[in-house]
Amino acid sequence: MSGTTLRIIVAAVLFIHGIGHFMGMMPALQLMNVEGWNSRSWLLTPLIGEGASRILSAILFLAALVGFVASALGLLGWLVPHEWWRTLAVVSAVVSIVTIVVFWNAFVSFFPNKVGAIGVDIAVLVCLLWLSWPAEAALGY
Repeated sequence: MSGTTLRIIVAAVLFIHGIGHFMGMMPALQLMNVEGWNSRSWLLTPLIGEGASRILSAILFLAALVGFVASALGLLGWLVPHEWWRTLAVVSAVVSIVTIVVFWNAFVSFFPNKVGAIGVDIAVLVCLLWLSWPAEAALGY
């Protein structure tokens, strides 16, 4: 597989995963009214209240969305320095996992939404931190 092809595939996964975080923002922005789908946190809502919890949920899901999209753009060398893509992906994966766990009901279904999102986050962390994959040479850099 060529470096360009690998770069496009990895960037597409990061980009699509990032855009998927908009689903977590929908209940916080009150765009959908589905029973059981909300921005309440089992941990934070009792401490900071419903309104602050909604705002924090929206901010954290937006941070993960922007981080993953920026990571994909950086990997492709568009608008974001290429050197930032790995750091952005790792930080976004950590923010994503923490946000999904703390705001468990912000994703409407357990599978594939919650399991899939956490699975991609874990794959990003394992690949980038543990396996050091993909290597820059494999990406064509």
